[in-house]
Amino acid sequence: MRAVLWDLDGTLTDSVRFVVDTANTIITSHGGAALEFERVGAMSGLPLEAVFRLAWPTLTEDDAERYRVEYRAHYERHAIPATRLYRGARATLRAFHAAGLLQATVTGKRAADCERILRGLGIKADIEVYLGGDSVSRPKPAPDLAQLAMARLGCAPDETVVVGDSIADIGMGRAAGARTIQVLWGFARERLPEAERVVGTWAELRDVVLAMTGPRGSRGAKPPSTILRGRGPLRS
Repeated sequence: MRAVLWDLDGTLTDSVRFVVDTANTIITSHGGAALEFERVGAMSGLPLEAVFRLAWPTLTEDDAERYRVEYRAHYERHAIPATRLYRGARATLRAFHAAGLLQATVTGKRAADCERILRGLGIKADIEVYLGGDSVSRPKPAPDLAQLAMARLGCAPDETVVVGDSIADIGMGRAAGARTIQVLWGFARERLPEAERVVGTWAELRDVVLAMTGPRGSRGAKPPSTILRGRGPLRS
């Protein structure tokens, strides 16, 4: 194992509620009915227009773009400053970094927003590549985000694990040929049958991933790329 690809909302950050509340703020401001938390939370990782189409099935592309702009402005003003890492996330990111694992984000958010959130939370040297929903043309559960992250990190699918809390995360990882781990502290609190492994605590996640690297001397984590380490985090 050489690389860990991270989802953001509900995996690294305790922010699913912010996503739901922001979407409902935009929907109700335009006369729509607020959506249930479960309906929106289940769509974590999918494009914003998919959420808005729950309120307006015949939503036009122009309106979808206008609501996306309003959502991002509201999220930037109110949600980003309030976003926090789950307790255990920082120690885990640093433990993987110290073990020589490369790390990237594969979130449905825009790459720049993801980078801003994590840098603001003091996660700087531990993430090599920031990727988001605007980095590829097809959203999760298509494999594109994971495939791009692996290409940027120079890792093969069998050297990569995707960590996430939603069916879209796990579906993306499986479609890309990577290993998958579902965490139970995000939106989905029950095991997803598609997930290869399921963990309920950060300590368990660290143990599982570090065990995947294999014993010292076997085909496990290799030294981090000097090119990536030298240039600092990349964003696309």
